[in-house]
Amino acid sequence: MPYKDKKRAELNYYKNREKRIKYQREYDKKNKERKKLQDQKRYGTKSYNLKQKIRHHSQKNHLPILLEKYKRCQLNINGCFGNKKLQIHHKKYTKNIKDCLLICQNCHKIIHKKI
Repeated sequence: MPYKDKKRAELNYYKNREKRIKYQREYDKKNKERKKLQDQKRYGTKSYNLKQKIRHHSQKNHLPILLEKYKRCQLNINGCFGNKKLQIHHKKYTKNIKDCLLICQNCHKIIHKKI
């Protein structure tokens, strides 16, 4: 039964994270064929394939332009202006270079975890 209190639900979610991951891995080992079919459905969708094409396009075309223009991380998270392990972060999945940010690997992780 879901929790009515969102904070309590979130605490429970993170508290039991390792158990869920362990259970999911065991389930995937037991049901390899089913997992394979699920992956084929998921990765065969148009939206997933489109995102992959856009990622490839931005790595190939936008990354050199952004590296030349900025040369370091565009975000200032915890005073970071790193210039190592730079990656592209998409605000929206379009082929427009204006929707891309050049950020370091640490800042990218922070953005996606939303810490």
